[in-house]
Formats: sequence, structure tokens, C-alpha cells
Amino acid sequence: MNLNHLKMLQVLEQAGSISAAAEELATSQPRLTQQLQQVERELGTTLFHRSPRGLELSESGRAFLVYAKRISAMYDAGHAAVRRLGEGAGKTLRLGVSITASTQFVPADLLAFHKEHPDVQVSVTRSLPKHLVRGLENERFDLCLGLELPESPLFVREDVFRTRMVGFSSQAMAVPESPTLEEFCRHPLILPPRTCGTRTLIDDALRRGKVKAQVVMEIDDIATILNLVKVGAAVTILPSIASSTPELQRSEFRDFDGEAKGHFLYPRRTTPESETFIRIAGERIRSRPDGNAPES
Repeated sequence: MNLNHLKMLQVLEQAGSISAAAEELATSQPRLTQQLQQVERELGTTLFHRSPRGLELSESGRAFLVYAKRISAMYDAGHAAVRRLGEGAGKTLRLGVSITASTQFVPADLLAFHKEHPDVQVSVTRSLPKHLVRGLENERFDLCLGLELPESPLFVREDVFRTRMVGFSSQAMAVPESPTLEEFCRHPLILPPRTCGTRTLIDDALRRGKVKAQVVMEIDDIATILNLVKVGAAVTILPSIASSTPELQRSEFRDFDGEAKGHFLYPRRTTPESETFIRIAGERIRSRPDGNAPES
């Protein structure tokens, strides 16, 4: 079995039929069938069931494809690393960041990092927490920074800061400065998507308080949420670090003192560039009082 076989299995899963997969791989159906049978004989199990609907992964197939995808991703990452070295771009930092971190921490921290290490090529990808972990697993990222990142036995999760969850509204909406969660949620809400770590904190608080909230929009961009709140479209609940602008009213809840935790997440063997960014960004983040936006 080789990498081409692993790619073949992934194409078969996506295509759902021998004919469609053969067309995508630019090979014949008999040859593709023969290769699949060869892999199944080597593993001693059936990977795909044939049905009128096409190919369906067996239980063994689903289990094996998890590792096949990881191996393919690791090969691609290694190939890319070698290519970067050949192009003279040996020093790199591939950073994955959550929605809040991408606007509130990363710009200033990247500027500080670049001033100290202008020779390092940096790439930044914004994504949801579960995708950040998957990116580390597939070696697409060297380091991740975000709120409420899930734990993983494969990586180190380092606490960086804590921030309160507060309400934001426009001055025109006349929301009390210290409302209950139920009082605040009488207004329509714009929130981050359910796959966001801070959204889980909000939903848990609403559930515990038996509060019925009218969520009119789910947006995965903090700046867009805050801009809509500024014009009075709705209110929102976010980490207190999300904004310090006087254009927005901040409400501290009387019955919800939830905290969002910010983390670095990285492999147990880090790159020198990751270690440097952790030091620079960590010092800057920890020096900021809760509720203040970072320096620009």
C-alpha cells in the first residue's frame, strides 16, 4: 500500500461510486476496482459496501479513513515544508486563531513579533475551535490562539487570560447597565455560531436560567456583530475584551458571571518561531486588564 492508495480511498469516499472516482483519478473502472480489492486484501477487511446508491464505507472503512487522511495530510505538510526550504523560506510561523483572537489580539501581537523577527514568514488562518485543533493534527498550523479551545491529549493547552462575558448594545436601546440575563435577552440577539467556544458558555447560561432568547443572526465575525449592534440592529453577548469603544454600552449581568478562557494550543515539540510568538504575545496579553481592547 502506498500514498496513491490512500488518496484513492479518499476519492472513493467523496465520489460515492467507482465510475465517478475513476473519472476523477483519470483511470479505468476495472483498474480502480482491482486496486481497491488489493488494499482490502492487504487489510483483511471490506472497506466499502456496494449498494444501489453506490459505495458506502463499512465500519472498518470509516475507522481506516481517519488514519489515511491524517497520513496524507502529514505528507502534504512535510512536502510543503521541504518546498519552503528550497525556496529559501526556512523560517515560518503558521498561526491558527479563533474569531475573537483574530481581531483583539493577533494584529498588535503580530506587529510586535515582526519587529523582532522580520525574517520570519507568517501566515494566519482564522477558524472555529474544532477546526483549529484539526489543523494542528494535520500539521497545517504550528500554533493556535483562541478562546475556549478544546483540550487534546496530543497538544499542550496553555492558559493565557480570562475575560468576563458581558452584554453590548447601542446607546439608543437604553439597556440597563446591570440587567439580569432575562432582561437583556428581551431584545433580539446577534451571537457567534454554535460551534464557537464562547457560544457554548452563552447557551449554557441561557439554559440554566431558563431564558428564552430570540437569536436573529449568527455571525462568525466579531467586527460585523459589533457594527450591527452599533446601529441598533440587536444586542449581543461577547467576551469583555471584544470592544472598549464608547459607542457601545456595556452591561454587567447580575446573574451571569461566566468567564471565557483564552489559550495557546501547540504540539509538545514546538518550533523556535512558535516559542518566540508565545513569549511575545503571552507577555502582551497578560499585561492587558480584563475588558480593555488591545493596543492598536
